[in-house]
Amino acid sequence: MERILLPIVMFGGSIALVGGIIFLVRYAAKKRKEALMALATEMGLQFSAVQDEDLLGKMKMFSLFNRGRSRKMRNVMTTETDVARLSIFDYQYTTGGGESSHTYRQTVVALESEALVMPVFSLRPEGFFHKLGAAIGMQDIDFENHPEFSDSFVLTGGDEQAVRSFFDDSLLEHFVQQKGSCVEGASGMFIYFRSGQRKPGDIREFMNQGYMMYSAFIDRSSRL
Repeated sequence: MERILLPIVMFGGSIALVGGIIFLVRYAAKKRKEALMALATEMGLQFSAVQDEDLLGKMKMFSLFNRGRSRKMRNVMTTETDVARLSIFDYQYTTGGGESSHTYRQTVVALESEALVMPVFSLRPEGFFHKLGAAIGMQDIDFENHPEFSDSFVLTGGDEQAVRSFFDDSLLEHFVQQKGSCVEGASGMFIYFRSGQRKPGDIREFMNQGYMMYSAFIDRSSRL
């Protein structure tokens, strides 16, 4: 009898554990949505708990939004002025399969403006594997007169000369002060994110960082 009951008990325990995990994940998502909705109201931002299809369509020009599968945008907050539109939202995607699958969650700031005149580029923190890739010839645009920037970031782009010209001394110095940043840009728009999802209490500061990048890019665009 014990031999019969043991698998049943183990199976029942597994079901209960999975059910508990699903409950906690859903509860955390609900609390996050409520906190971000309250923050949006406090800051005078428009809020949508569900995916903004038009915005997601625009985002597909960036590599972040072409990775993995099960791509989802949630908790979209937006505001718009005469010169720019800012959006900040949760985004997730999954890579791998089975036991090797992994879901990545990001908080993304997107800024759109016709005044953003810049080449297509991707900027991300440099790690061991990026250094290894550069050693075997993968693209990484370095600047000999700014070794701290080159040691901190991997910079790539379709038109290397245009990217080099755009990242002048002032812009390079700006990003030296913003280590850990991930930025993808194109004419009229850029996105900013870091590893992981920002807590609701950190969203305001994260938006400010996005605005500082916007100001740096607008300043550079005005000097072209």
